[in-house]
Amino acid sequence: MTTDLRAQLVELTAERDALKAQLAGDLPRATRWLQRKVWRQAAALDRLNQRVVNQRFVLRRLDELGRSLSADELRATSADAAAS
Repeated sequence: MTTDLRAQLVELTAERDALKAQLAGDLPRATRWLQRKVWRQAAALDRLNQRVVNQRFVLRRLDELGRSLSADELRATSADAAAS
């Protein structure tokens, strides 16, 4: 939890600095911050997409085997998804 708060604080501080740079006329600095933010968001989206692809693969294989997740498997999967 504190790691999430710290990450948010760092992000907000960087955004504030970028806005200050923009107001001061330092557009390259503000643009670099925005580009880094876009790259981070793209990387997060790629990770999420990979998780979805993996989950679909597992569910298709289970369907081909004629079974579904057991209650224990479903709980473990849900706990794992919540952790990441």
